[in-house]
Amino acid sequence: MHEKGLKISTLRAISKNIANLPKAASWSGFFSGLLVVFVSLTGPIAILYQAVQAADLSVELTNSWLLAIFMGSGLFALLMSLRFGIPIIGSWASTTTALLITGLVDHPFSEVIGAYFVASVILMVIGYTGIFSKLMQSIPHAVIMAMLAGVLLTFGVKIFSSTQINPILGVSMLLVFFAAKAIRFRAPVVLSFVVGVVVVALQSKINIPEVKLSIATPVWTNPTFPVGAFFTLTIPIVLLIMTSQNAPGIALLKAVGYTPPINTIVHFGGFLSLLGSGFGGSGVNLSSITASIAISEESDPNPDTRYFAGVVAGLAYCVAAIFAGVFSSLFGSFPGELTAVLAGIALLPIITTSLVDAMEIKDYRDSAVVTFLVTISGVSAFGVGSPFWGLIAGVIVHQLQRLSR
Repeated sequence: MHEKGLKISTLRAISKNIANLPKAASWSGFFSGLLVVFVSLTGPIAILYQAVQAADLSVELTNSWLLAIFMGSGLFALLMSLRFGIPIIGSWASTTTALLITGLVDHPFSEVIGAYFVASVILMVIGYTGIFSKLMQSIPHAVIMAMLAGVLLTFGVKIFSSTQINPILGVSMLLVFFAAKAIRFRAPVVLSFVVGVVVVALQSKINIPEVKLSIATPVWTNPTFPVGAFFTLTIPIVLLIMTSQNAPGIALLKAVGYTPPINTIVHFGGFLSLLGSGFGGSGVNLSSITASIAISEESDPNPDTRYFAGVVAGLAYCVAAIFAGVFSSLFGSFPGELTAVLAGIALLPIITTSLVDAMEIKDYRDSAVVTFLVTISGVSAFGVGSPFWGLIAGVIVHQLQRLSR
């Protein structure tokens, strides 16, 4: 296992890895780092824009949200990669952003901001105390994955309801996505996005915006902290970040031979999330999807210099953050069917994984199915939404079944 940087003081490790950057630099690592960010600027942004439309946020708040998540992801990747000499890629969680599609219907934006504040503090505590593994075992993994599948189901369904509205667009994007996956193209979502933009352009359904390279301005939103939002938003956010982002991201790093600094990853992500929460930042965490681009041998055959890709990704995210308004303008010009299909396609791998994990172990299938059905039902009680009640229902069913064994 590669343990580079784990036992060296922070400043010394960062200085050493900065000094070694010229030797670590490679064209493959450079393009891999850029590709990480480019992929994030397609599907994940489409998911975020769905949430923006659900909340009917102003352009200023949208730009601030993008600024916060881009800058947070950039600083996470840049500082962590330099500290540990490992390609540690930051991102915002598409799954928690997806949760806001329904969450913003029942909660004003200030309550969402409050939920992210509290979730960030909880993640910092988890990281500092080192109880990540214990918490992961407290709720059955199958139940959490069933809740995630329920939250994301609407995105998968919208692929086909939007395809009914614009068949040429939907079918072409789907065909290109699955064809690209079949030939193991590194970024099938990007290729699908490009084809989608070409189709709507040919159909004259895209309003080309006047793009200005203006610097994005952070906008502060005062958080509010109702009890209902804690159960509907905060708890699911924490669980989704730990299970759908940090846990698989850590597993990816281990799979290629690295020893990831688990506690530092969790608490530093929570710290950056806390800093960005008031400006709309929907959390910063370890990437579980785009990370595979930077940590593979295709990025750099040498694992000791592969951290260069993480540094490039971090810097590219920071540049994107400064000009966040450009991406807001671009996605605002796309027809709703394009962003809906793109968001669904981007989440298809996660939907598949969550359903497989939920049903994989026979002893957990009943509790997983109950969780899934309660989550998609949209039921609420005492100001608390269906994702929380899905978790509760699944845990109860699981415990009852344990009594009979």
